[in-house]
Order: sequence, then structure tokens, then C-alpha cells
Amino acid sequence: MRKLWLIILVVAIAGVFMFFRHGRATRSQVNPEVLNISSSQATIAWLSEEEYKGRVFYQSAGNKATPLSATEAFGASREHEAVLTGLKPSSRYTYWVGDSKSRFQFQTQPAASEPFSFLIVWGNISDRIVSLVRSEFAEFIISLTPPSGQNFDWFSDVRAYVPIYGPSGIDSPFLRATASKDQSDSGNLWKLDWGGLRLIFVGRETNIAKIGELLDALAAHTIGVITSLGVVGEFGSKTISETPLHLILAIHNKQHPTRYVAFVAVIAGGAKNIEADGIQYFGIGDENPVSSGAIRIDVDVESVRAIFIDENKELAIKQPPIKQKRTCEECRRLADKGAYEESIKAYLEFIETNKGSFQIDDAYFAIADIFDSKLFEFQKALAWYQHLISEYPDGTFTPLANQRIKYISAYSDYDYNPLARFEQIRAIEFARKKEQPQERNKILDKVKALINEYPDSSLAPVMQHWLAYQYRLSEPDRAVEAYMTLMKNYPGHSESQEAMLEIGETYYDAGRYKEAVKAFKEAIGQSPSLASTIKSQIARAERNIRRVKIAYFCWAILACIGGVTFLRKHQCACTSVIIRSFATFIITAVMLSFGAWLIHEQFNSVKEMFLIVILFSLAAGLGVLVSMSFTSKLLTNKNENHYVFAATAGVLAGIAFFMAEVYLTIYYVYIHYLIVIKL
Repeated sequence: MRKLWLIILVVAIAGVFMFFRHGRATRSQVNPEVLNISSSQATIAWLSEEEYKGRVFYQSAGNKATPLSATEAFGASREHEAVLTGLKPSSRYTYWVGDSKSRFQFQTQPAASEPFSFLIVWGNISDRIVSLVRSEFAEFIISLTPPSGQNFDWFSDVRAYVPIYGPSGIDSPFLRATASKDQSDSGNLWKLDWGGLRLIFVGRETNIAKIGELLDALAAHTIGVITSLGVVGEFGSKTISETPLHLILAIHNKQHPTRYVAFVAVIAGGAKNIEADGIQYFGIGDENPVSSGAIRIDVDVESVRAIFIDENKELAIKQPPIKQKRTCEECRRLADKGAYEESIKAYLEFIETNKGSFQIDDAYFAIADIFDSKLFEFQKALAWYQHLISEYPDGTFTPLANQRIKYISAYSDYDYNPLARFEQIRAIEFARKKEQPQERNKILDKVKALINEYPDSSLAPVMQHWLAYQYRLSEPDRAVEAYMTLMKNYPGHSESQEAMLEIGETYYDAGRYKEAVKAFKEAIGQSPSLASTIKSQIARAERNIRRVKIAYFCWAILACIGGVTFLRKHQCACTSVIIRSFATFIITAVMLSFGAWLIHEQFNSVKEMFLIVILFSLAAGLGVLVSMSFTSKLLTNKNENHYVFAATAGVLAGIAFFMAEVYLTIYYVYIHYLIVIKL
């Protein structure tokens, strides 16, 4: 009987732990979607099989600082929405949900004066939607195929990165699942504002009379309309000019020449494009329901272009007043699309035709930056940086130009070859493939080979330090080896001055605290100016070592007391002891549940709170069971003094058993709660 109850209790504790671990794994496998984005906020939504209060962590892409977090406003649920605030316009952010290891990115809306691009797609393009978003730099997608026409979610691979819209509004599996939006009305009239663009969607002819309310867009420099062929009618200039939609748009353009409607995209309009009264009508999609395609729309202040990706053609759907005049916005757009040579030509034309403009120094620096960070032609970059400094010594870009000149000049040996190859690997290859372990290792091996090829170059220690840092994230032993090589081969270089400190941090991040302490102590001798910082790191590592030792000690206590209590026969009334311990468990669980709910915001999730309450209550119940059983084992006679001794020993054993269980619960559930009790 005693052994049976012991087995049941052990299995119960193990089951709760496994349940918690499984829950964490399940929760980490979420499929978030970017529901809404503005220039300063973003809404992330996802569904879960379990109820909990969701939390999203986020930070600027590439930023290693402590991330911010956004917690849902309401309680535990299977439907989660978190609003990320305090964002900057036209900035990329990395985010993740709870303790998930998956990382996603999105980009906030640009300011009204900044260029951007988006995609219009139709048909089943699920096999290439990821490559389209990456190669075309799309900030959002408009799908002309309604969800009902998709045999599965064609955009599941990109919803975590860009918002998806349709002719009837936001295309969102989350909203459809939560029934928070009526997806059945295909005749909606609605607007989408993005940067300096307002897009108006006209679903059917009955909505045309209301379109005037949406044309008043004070913040937009461009207005566009997306509608169906049924609204426009026959696709001809004469018939289009007579449609109610065109009459409303033409009147608006006459009254508001600075905020005019530039184009109308006609769904299923084929390959036709017609200009009527300064408004460009062009077809998108195809009348064939089984076909697919994509168009990229490039938007800036003075022009809008439609790039028909599959047909390799371009259509200007809004042009600047002087068609021959190129602007810095267009030059930047070309650079953003990877057309670097064309962008340089555009900047040169701008400089030639706009002498005396306040943007000339802008153009000088942009040309230098393209040669520097995109084409890796450093001699040309230096020439343009020098040109900028000589003509604009007090300009806002001059300090940056001086910094780049200093950096490039410092690593100019071997005719810039190591610098060019390293910058290309780091800025292009590694940036694209760092999330793929095999490709990532191949790239790091390239850097290692480059160091071996130019071991005495001025850039070699910089590359060695960068290599060591990259290994820190996944392979601590290789990182330590790289740091040791750095110190051995380049002992006097600035890159190796804090190498031992970074070795200590590498061991610490890997949970190898004894090795971390040893490295930190060596680092004090290497960097005495950082002694106070290093000592605090040593204290942190020793604290974690202490926590591990206490955990082992607690397991030893449980094993010893449990062995003495449950494995040796005794003459107590087992049933009555078990009933009392079970009653203690129930009473403690009720009391702790009430108290925990009062401070439930302090827990990471409802599941975590539930687990801690259950395990603490089990500790209390088992503590009573141990105390009473231990006491009964020591009672060999009815001597009063012996009874006091037995009772005292039993109480102490129960308390020790309870405290050991409490510590292990915190240690394995959420170790940072130990800070509360100064451990």
C-alpha cells in the first residue's frame, strides 16, 4: 500500500512536469500573422489550442539590447492579439511570441515622403510567394483571389512578415476564425492608407456614390483606386470617361490638383491600359481563373510605377510634372531595388540638372555609400567621400564621411581585397543565410579561409574577432578556440584586449559556469580597467553554480528523507495519514490559487501559475505525509520525552522535505523567481 501511494505520487509529479514542458513546446509552435501596421504600431495575432495570456517580444532588427514586450490586454484565451508600440517609421523589427525560438520580422509604414513597394497577386502563387516578398521588397500584399477561391492558405509562409489584404478588406485567417470580420460581403467600399498612398477599393457599382467621402485624403500625395471590370464596364477610353466612377474622380482632380487620383487598377482588365483625363487605367489579374501572376507597385512622392513581374514590363501610372527630371527619391528607389549602377547614373543626372540644390550633398554621400557598402569599390567610395568633404565641410554628412574614410583607409592593404571580400560576406551572404545552420557554417568557413589567406593583413584580427562572436551563438567551444587564436596571433591588437572576458561570457551563456568563473578571473588581469564589471559577472556565475549545488542538495534531501520515510516499514495508520496529506494538498491548493490569482499578472502565463500552485500544494501534502510517517517510525515506546523528540524530528523532516520541493519547483519552472529569496 505504501509503495503504491509512493509510485502514484512520483508519477503525478513527473506527469505535471511533463505536462508543463509539453505545453511550453506546443505554445512555442505558434503561427503569428501581422494583422495591422502603422508607422508607430503593429498588431500581432495568432491562435492557440490552449488558453493563456500571450506576450510578444520585439526589438529593432540587428539590435542586441534587451527586447521590449507587449502583453495582451485581456485574460487567458485561445485568440491572441498583442499591440507593439513605440515603433519608428520605415524601420524593420524582429519579434517572437512567448518562449518560441522562431523569429519573424516586419517593417513599419514609411513616412509620407518616403518610397515603398507592394505586391498585387492573383491565382495560386504559394510556391513563389516567399521569393516574391524577398526579391521585390514588398511591404504588404493585395490578393485578388478571395479566400473562398483558395484550396489552402496560399500566404501562410509570409503572414508573419507582411499584412495581406483583399478587395474586401484584411485577408486574415485569424479574423475569419474569430468571426470578428464579415468576409462574405464582396461589395465593401474601404480604404487602405500606407505612407503617402491612399488606396480605395470599390467592390460594386452601388458603392460608387459613397466614394467621394474617401477621396478627401489630406495626408496622401497619391490616391489610387482598385475596382472590378464590372464597375468600369467596357475597357475603352470613351466608355470609361462616361462611367459614374470616372466622372466622380475627374471632378475631384479638378478641385484638388495636389491630391489627385492618379490611377485606377481594374481587376480582370487583361493587359489593357488607357489614360483618360490624366487618370491611368490599367488591368490587373486575368480573366482566366486558373492563371496566376504578380505586379509590383513602386510608390514615391512624384511617381508611381507598375512592374509586371512575369511579363518583364513597366508602366508609369503616375509621372512627375517634368518627366525628364530625376529626383533623389527615384535614385533611392533604384538603389533599394538593387539597381546600383542605374541609381548612380540617376544621382549624377540629379547633380547635373540641380546645381545649387540643398540635396546635392545628399547625392554625393549616396553615391559614395553605394560604392562603399553595395559595390565594395572602395577607391571610388573614397573619392566621393573626399569630394563631399571638400565641397561641404560643414555638411551633416561630413562626420560620417570622415568615419568611413578612416575605416577604409585603415584596411586598404592588399589593394582592398580582404576588405571587399569580408564586407561582401558579412553584409550580403551572412545576412541572408545566417538562420540556415549549414549555409551559416559554410560562410563562416569562408571567413576562416580568408583569414588564413591574409594572416598579416590589417583586417585579419577584425575578421577573427567577428568569427569568434558568430560562433558564440551556437558553438561555444569553437568560439573559445577562435578567441584563443585571436589572442595568440594578435596579442597586442585592440580586438584581442577583451577576448578573455568574451570567453567568460561565452561559457556563461552556454551554462558552463565553472569555466566562466575561471575565464573571468583571468580577464581581470587582462583588462584591469573593467575589474568591477568582471567581478559582477563572476558573482552572477557563482550564483548560478550555487543554485545548481542547492538543487543537487535538495534532491539528496528528498532521496534520503523519502527513503527513510517510505521504504522502511512502520506501524502507522497509513490510510489516515494519506487522507490528512491529501486534505492538506486540497486546502493548500485552494488557498494558493486564490492568492496567485490576485497577483496573476506577475506570472508569465496562467499555465505557469497553475503549475506552481499544484507543485507547491503537492509539496505541502507530501510534507505532511513525511512528517507524520517519520514521527511514527521514531515512536518505539510511550515515553513522553521520546514522543516530543519523535514529533520534533518528524516536523523538521517534513519542513525539510517541503522546502526542498519548493526550491526544485522554482528551479525547474522559472529559475529567475529565486531572485525574490536572494538566491
